[in-house]
Amino acid sequence: MTTSIDPSEDTDGMGDGQRILDGQQLTGALALLGAVDPVCVEVLTRLNLRVYPGEPGDRTAYVVLDVHGVSIGVKRRADDLYLHADTTETDDRYIAFEVNGYGETDHTTNPSHPGL
Repeated sequence: MTTSIDPSEDTDGMGDGQRILDGQQLTGALALLGAVDPVCVEVLTRLNLRVYPGEPGDRTAYVVLDVHGVSIGVKRRADDLYLHADTTETDDRYIAFEVNGYGETDHTTNPSHPGL
């Protein structure tokens, strides 16, 4: 399986090192292993995985998963775990999230209501 560099991320031929693994590649790879659940195939064909090299001081690369119109980014930095959710491509204005099973926390993306 090969990955590609997104040409839109290329800067004067230098690029930023971004690697992309799209849903078609993932689905094709899974098919080589045998039968794949149709629900998984549907989700995987719409999934996009991007990986950016870590910055100085980071412990890992920055990984972005695009699915259901939402981008979720994660990387381990020197002193913390960074998570980023981007819902600008959706109509979602309220986001409920949970960390480590401690219950849901709500967040609004409406600038006139900075929190719930």
